[in-house]
Amino acid sequence: KAVNADALTRLSSYTAPFPAAHAAKIRSFVADAVVLTLPQTMYSAEALVGPVTAFVYWAVFVVGCDLDSEIVFDRQLIETYVREELPATHSDGTRRNHRAWIFRVAEAVNPHRNPRAPMPMNAKSMEAPYTEQEIVAVDRWSAGQRTPYLRENAIVLACLGIGAGLTSVEIAQLTRSAVTVHPDGMVEIEVVVKGEFKRRVIVTTAWEKPLADHLARITGDMFVFLPKRTRTENDVVSSFVARTSRPRGIPPINVRKMRNTWFVDQMINRTDVFTLMEAAGVQSLESISKLAQYVPRPTTADRDAQLRGAL
Repeated sequence: KAVNADALTRLSSYTAPFPAAHAAKIRSFVADAVVLTLPQTMYSAEALVGPVTAFVYWAVFVVGCDLDSEIVFDRQLIETYVREELPATHSDGTRRNHRAWIFRVAEAVNPHRNPRAPMPMNAKSMEAPYTEQEIVAVDRWSAGQRTPYLRENAIVLACLGIGAGLTSVEIAQLTRSAVTVHPDGMVEIEVVVKGEFKRRVIVTTAWEKPLADHLARITGDMFVFLPKRTRTENDVVSSFVARTSRPRGIPPINVRKMRNTWFVDQMINRTDVFTLMEAAGVQSLESISKLAQYVPRPTTADRDAQLRGAL
């Protein structure tokens, strides 16, 4: 169906609550996306233009995305915006509405990354750990970035996430002075958040060297991840990932998935459960038990020997 004149008028007359120069830069991009969507939806131009403009503004001027529908209207980026960037005063219902409006536009303008059915706003996702093949793909992702700085920090992100199980906030706030490289190659991290010591973590062997090589190039209180920055906001990692290129075949790059991979690796290595809880900074076994399904089961003979105390 054709877009009626009233809808076009509403789009052209919409005044965004952002600096005029920024609003002008994204106006036609948003308008084109909404016009493309209107014939495919029951939502009105008035319902779509405000939420979509706010999202695009964040994606372009906060995250740093190019004005490209395949980059901006990405499911993972939309989820991050709705869950973490909308005002805390928004109810779950309001968040669901914003997500529905933005997703509908994403489905129209970026169909090959058509968003799947989203989970309930009050549900906590349980990201499956990376498989061995996906970890190889993460290596390809980091090696394939367009600049040396992006490549190095993509590797550092994997080292801190998969190799040490740090959270996004912990990665964002980690400084060089909190990390020690021992003579035998062991890398020890003191996790400090907002000036408060939380715990001590040892990086797994496979991720020691690339992290140690990076640490040798920075000094003092520089940030370990993205050392040229001054920001410490919670979106540091998600903003970085959004700026990187992720060709088809590369799994989602996110810290929860990395941290869960670290959990599973530790369980495969038979790390004592209390040692693991202490290193992870968790107070209960809930998150650990949910990930147990990804740990390969021993043979019957090995299980019997474990129960006997003979293994």
